[in-house]
Amino acid sequence: MAGFRIVGGDVRLETGSVVDEMVSSATNIDADKLEHIHKAGSNFGLAIGGTPVAYEEIVYVAEVASTIRGFHAMLNDTGTSTSCTFDLKINGTTALSGVVTITHGEADKAVLDGTLTTTTLAVDDVVSIALAQSANTGAQGPYAWAVIDETAP
Repeated sequence: MAGFRIVGGDVRLETGSVVDEMVSSATNIDADKLEHIHKAGSNFGLAIGGTPVAYEEIVYVAEVASTIRGFHAMLNDTGTSTSCTFDLKINGTTALSGVVTITHGEADKAVLDGTLTTTTLAVDDVVSIALAQSANTGAQGPYAWAVIDETAP
C-alpha cells in the first residue's frame, strides 16, 4: 500500500504511487507534467508514387533535452533496381553507426531499423533525415522517421 505524508496541510503521495489506471480520463493534467513521444518523419516531398531522389529535410528541433528511441525507413515499392540510403543527422552529423540501405531485394513496405550511436538531444539541436540514391528504377514512396521521447521541464 502506498504511503503518504502531510506537509503544511497538503497530503503528498510517495513518488510512483499513482499509476495510469488511477487517473480519470477527464482529469486535466498540465502538458508540462507529461512525457511526449514524437514521430518526426519525412516523405522527402514526394507523393506515395514518387520516385526517390536525393533530399534532406529538417524534421525536429529540440525544445528540451530529449532522447531518440529509434530510426526507421521504408519504400512503398522497392522497384526492380534500387539502392536508397537513409541517414538520421543531429546538427548535420550522423547519429547512426551506418546508413539504412534499402534495395530491390527488400520486400515492399518493409520497415528497416537504423542502429543509433547518438541518442541524446540538447535544447536547440536540429534533427534532419537525408535520402540518397544510386539506383531507383521502379522505386516509389520513400518514408523515414525518428521516434523522439521528450520530457517537459
